[in-house]
Amino acid sequence: SEATEAMGARFFVFVGESSGDELPFWESLLERLRYLLLPTLTLAISGFAFYSRIQRSLMLDNLSADYVRTAQAKGLTRRQAVFKHALRTSLIPTATYFAFTVGTLFVGSVFVERIFSWHGMGIYSVETLTGNDIHGSVAAAAFAGFLIIVSAILSDFFVAILDPRVRVS
Repeated sequence: SEATEAMGARFFVFVGESSGDELPFWESLLERLRYLLLPTLTLAISGFAFYSRIQRSLMLDNLSADYVRTAQAKGLTRRQAVFKHALRTSLIPTATYFAFTVGTLFVGSVFVERIFSWHGMGIYSVETLTGNDIHGSVAAAAFAGFLIIVSAILSDFFVAILDPRVRVS
């Protein structure tokens, strides 16, 4: 468009993984990041409304809890009681859900891969299933299972950080 020609560069690139030009390492890395910007924003923003709705609901439940009122009665300000007790407690289910969606993000991003012409695990999984490729389907299912295991470990890690009652020995 005229705006990108006037500036001399394109910032948003809509399709593909790179321009295919041989560039030095740092320029090639920056160009790849430009191609990654829109798919990454699409995947991140699509879950943002869901996470914020869950977090809001959990936070409203915890604000009226007895332990928050007890913390305020012991001398903490409202802000300190909310951040130290209510927020920390309400982050635990959200962090657990987030950890498990990280695993499914790699396999379940078929639409974003298709729209932005990226070749990833989502498209590979669909192509192996529709092409009756048994070995590819098993490999995609094994990779998804591995990601679920990594997500469970990540979830346990988040819970151990957020919940002082959980101690990892």
